[in-house]
Amino acid sequence: METRRVIVPVATMWTGTDKPRSIDELALAGETKKWVAQMSDEQTIDLCDAKRLETQATFNDEVILAHVEGSWAQVYLTSQQDDSDPRGYKGWLPLKLLSATTVDYPATTSRLRIAVPFTTLYDAEKQPIFEITMGTELSEIAVDGDWIKVATPLGDGYIEKTSIVVTAKGDNNGAKMVDMAQQFMGLRYLWAGISPYGFDCSGFMYTLHRVLGFDIPRDADDQRLGGQPVAPEDLMPGDLLFFAYEHGKGYVHHVGMYYGDGRMIQSRTPGKSVDIAKLTEMRYAPEYVAARRYWR
Repeated sequence: METRRVIVPVATMWTGTDKPRSIDELALAGETKKWVAQMSDEQTIDLCDAKRLETQATFNDEVILAHVEGSWAQVYLTSQQDDSDPRGYKGWLPLKLLSATTVDYPATTSRLRIAVPFTTLYDAEKQPIFEITMGTELSEIAVDGDWIKVATPLGDGYIEKTSIVVTAKGDNNGAKMVDMAQQFMGLRYLWAGISPYGFDCSGFMYTLHRVLGFDIPRDADDQRLGGQPVAPEDLMPGDLLFFAYEHGKGYVHHVGMYYGDGRMIQSRTPGKSVDIAKLTEMRYAPEYVAARRYWR
């Protein structure tokens, strides 16, 4: 079983090698921030309507190579749980976004997660390499004053110690996730997105949990099956709320996070952005199906 590591800040996984458009060249080069910024709302909506994307991976995420076809690799993303395969989420990535060989770290190495939206990864001489994003996992080698030395697929590097500090306020992890989520108010929805460049609904929930060390499934329908069931009268900030077609009896298509006072914070839908909605909205009330708590 051959593995590789993602070597760009955020790599986009496609449903097929024929799915990228001409406007997606930046994504294929690993320039996700620039790619998202240049797209119109209509072009982001098309990512969903044409079923172009599967998910995204962050720097240093491990993938299992399933098949290589020219300049593309079909992979399983091991950090994202998916009920269709125990190896992880499946999709296509350009080979150039992956390490050339397998990269392993000692099992005893401490794992760190970036807790701020963006921070800089520095090389061994403390020269900037590029920006990495919230939720990125790295292996700690040593602490050097205000710096943390980390192992990466590009070699040893450094991050600032403050980049792994969770500054969100709250009496528990649920409240901290809600506080963390609020900094993304107004961020445009991105189908398959799992980073502060743009989230989809379940990718938003996945990354918020990942920062605090809770490994939950990637997709809303899988997230709905895990965690601790919560009755409506027992909802607390940080709980996940799920919505399904056919008045709550069909496929789970949306997830938000309970905000308090009968509201939820969410990455709403293609063409929209992160906002806070009332659970009584006609878009949601008839389709509510369940709540789950992962943060305890």
